[in-house]
Amino acid sequence: MENESKPPKPYTKYRSARFKPSHPLKNGESPEPKFGGSDGGFPGAPPVKPKRRRRWGRIILIAVLVLIGLLLAASGFFYWRLNQAVDASNAKVPADARAALKPATGGPVNILFMGSDKRPGENARADTLLILRVDDAGKTISQLSIPRDTLVDVPGYGQGKINSAYAYGGPALEMETIEKLTGIPINHYVELQFSGFPAIVNDLGGVDINVPYTIDSKYPNGYQWTHVHFDPGPQHMDGDRALIYVRVRYSDDDFHRMARQQQFMEALQQKMTSPMNIVKMPLIAPDIIGNMITDMSTNDLLRLGWDKFRTPASHNHKYVLAGVPRNIDGLSYVVLDENANQKQISDFLSPSGSG
Repeated sequence: MENESKPPKPYTKYRSARFKPSHPLKNGESPEPKFGGSDGGFPGAPPVKPKRRRRWGRIILIAVLVLIGLLLAASGFFYWRLNQAVDASNAKVPADARAALKPATGGPVNILFMGSDKRPGENARADTLLILRVDDAGKTISQLSIPRDTLVDVPGYGQGKINSAYAYGGPALEMETIEKLTGIPINHYVELQFSGFPAIVNDLGGVDINVPYTIDSKYPNGYQWTHVHFDPGPQHMDGDRALIYVRVRYSDDDFHRMARQQQFMEALQQKMTSPMNIVKMPLIAPDIIGNMITDMSTNDLLRLGWDKFRTPASHNHKYVLAGVPRNIDGLSYVVLDENANQKQISDFLSPSGSG
């Protein structure tokens, strides 16, 4: 029956002209509108943010927060380990030495570095004496080396070598003798025992030193003597070899020996601030401090390292007290030139130094 009417549909499909596509539909393309897009959704509808971009942003944020947390934890652990080593080092400071120190008043800080040595059957002596002056206002770091054989008046003991003050009264008497000689107040001190010297150098991977001339000499080895030789030119030295280099003295004199000590100190500082050792420092710093005796706090030492790192080479100045070697009653001394040393000490104390 052709004219029989079809049953009505249960719904009425309504198409608004608003949703009429602006271009013919392709095969398989949905005629339904995309809401919130740029191709014509409801007017004023908010844009739909891509979920993938939001997910990656959250992952990056979490990764950054985790990294910051790990760095803070590592820094805290390093500081704790370093602080433990510094506390142990502070505990070794004799009471009279701590009392002999002059409080820093907010200006330049003077730090006495001593390398103590003890041979079989002898009292310990200060084999190396160097004052480091850190001047934040002048942005300079200056070093003043004092010959170990300098003839001085040791308070309470009469005339003798300046390093004998340590043998008589330890670091306290050594500081008193140096202050009397130079007029420079000592605010802090660091004592490096030569027995631990090689370990420090080896922890840093050795040092690179340019030997200026041939050194051929005898060298004390306990009760015996041994022969040592250094060819001129650049050399990489481990701890034992570097110790011999800064201590050997029978091939020249005390002034050449001090020049080698300053050269070594510069090489050691460069090695400590190298990128490789800066990364390793959290691991090796406590071991380095363990071979020292010092009154300086953890923050003092960290500040000293920062000052050294940020001070350019042109603002590092080196001085040596001037004098002449003399043999008095069969002993070797250095008799200082008072007039020349007034200029040396004045330059050392100057904010800008003389270079």
